[in-house]
Amino acid sequence: MWDEISVLAYAHPTYAVTRDLAFDTYCMQHPEHYGRSAKSYAAHLMRLCCGLEYRADPTVYTAIRRWLDGKVELEKPTLLSERGQRTVLSLRATTDPIEHNRLAREWAEDVWAAYHSQHALARQWLQTALEHH
Repeated sequence: MWDEISVLAYAHPTYAVTRDLAFDTYCMQHPEHYGRSAKSYAAHLMRLCCGLEYRADPTVYTAIRRWLDGKVELEKPTLLSERGQRTVLSLRATTDPIEHNRLAREWAEDVWAAYHSQHALARQWLQTALEHH
């Protein structure tokens, strides 16, 4: 399913609007694979926050990448057992790109809500990344 979304994002610019948000959402629902290290976990958690709370601001994404590319010591948070009710499969409900983006955002919001116990940490990391940008 993720491969299908990626193809759509490259084939149609409207789908690309939420590609990064959807990717980070997917990664935070599967941190055993996409968040094995503290840095990769932090990257996806921070990028999910950026996608929702910073309107996917490219300068914030850049700050995250630059900060994490440096010598940053992070402690990986405990993996959550509950990571949201919606899944990537909810995006199959439509072939309309505008509706797809709405569903992707709702999925991301659902996953972000499941991570409520880590919001303060994600925001703290983001603030630090922005200060070092």
